[in-house]
Amino acid sequence: MAYAVIDESELLSRLEGDEELLAELIDTFLEESGPLLQQVADAAGSRDAAALNRAAHTLKGMVSVFGNLEAAHTARALEAMGRKGDLEKAREATANLQEQMEALEKSLAALKEKHGPSSDRG
Repeated sequence: MAYAVIDESELLSRLEGDEELLAELIDTFLEESGPLLQQVADAAGSRDAAALNRAAHTLKGMVSVFGNLEAAHTARALEAMGRKGDLEKAREATANLQEQMEALEKSLAALKEKHGPSSDRG
């Protein structure tokens, strides 16, 4: 699967080059995305359409901040499945989202390492 996980220059541009803010956003994302992704997986597994709608909606917003279009698209699709109550493909979409989130988390950790306090160019 070949897709752009994040556009570093676009992200930094939207943050007006604020690397401290970038590090804070990444930390918040890494803390909150795992439990939220688990909520998506649990809702898909238990066929809880309302919970899937809520969790996928929130996750969609989080990944959109980082410009990850693939994960945002998958989360949007899961949100729609929950809203419509059509969960036939929810598990498959959740598996795709989990792969996309893993790639995003790795990219964000690398980005934080690159732009974090230890790389302060003062």
